[in-house]
Amino acid sequence: MVSCYNKPSVPEPLPEGPVANADIEQLKTMCSKQTTTFTPATPLAIRGTVISCDKEGYINGAIYIDDGSATAKLLVGIYDSNSIYPEGAQISITMPGLSAKIDNHQLVIGLKSENSEELYPIKSIVILDKHITCKNSLNKIEPQQYKIPELSTDICGKLITINDLSYVYTCYEEGYQGKYLRFCSSDEDFVYIYIDNYAAGFTTIPPVQPTNISGILTHTAVPFDDNHCFVILPRRSSDIW
Repeated sequence: MVSCYNKPSVPEPLPEGPVANADIEQLKTMCSKQTTTFTPATPLAIRGTVISCDKEGYINGAIYIDDGSATAKLLVGIYDSNSIYPEGAQISITMPGLSAKIDNHQLVIGLKSENSEELYPIKSIVILDKHITCKNSLNKIEPQQYKIPELSTDICGKLITINDLSYVYTCYEEGYQGKYLRFCSSDEDFVYIYIDNYAAGFTTIPPVQPTNISGILTHTAVPFDDNHCFVILPRRSSDIW
């Protein structure tokens, strides 16, 4: 539809979103024992900055947000979420109608079916718009510097950088869905880097020289390793190469 109007006016400002009445750390404590589904009787709202990016396919199906107290992983099942919730944007999430749980030491937010404790991605933009308000202004994001011995499960979900890591070897998921690159420091402490097979750098040759690596810290099972390990999820090719 096209029309003209003879009375110009300033556009209405975008809504600020609901006022956050809890931080992510408080929400994480509430969900520490079991999956929690929020109702109108518990009108919680949180706010944080988007620290992940799916533009190159490295992190798909999730948005990581950080409010300074902790991080949350929001399960989003739409294509190219980076264009709707760009890295650095501040978003507010109203929790009634959503569920949250702790999975691999991270707070995960999504939808829950009646007969399962599993959480599922939100695949409807209508439901996303009902729960999420995104501001246009973008904040600058700086990863926090760590050394491998300083890593702990308490900071899972954080955006971090580890300097001077050397590539060791690669192990693949079953069906070659993704691969884990093992990197070591000069002290022979190690960490894995996970790359999905849809990521832009899946076939790129690992760096020969020591490199600085950034990404979201996780703690999970790794093929061919007996224990759960720290795994970094890069957001883009430049986080590794």
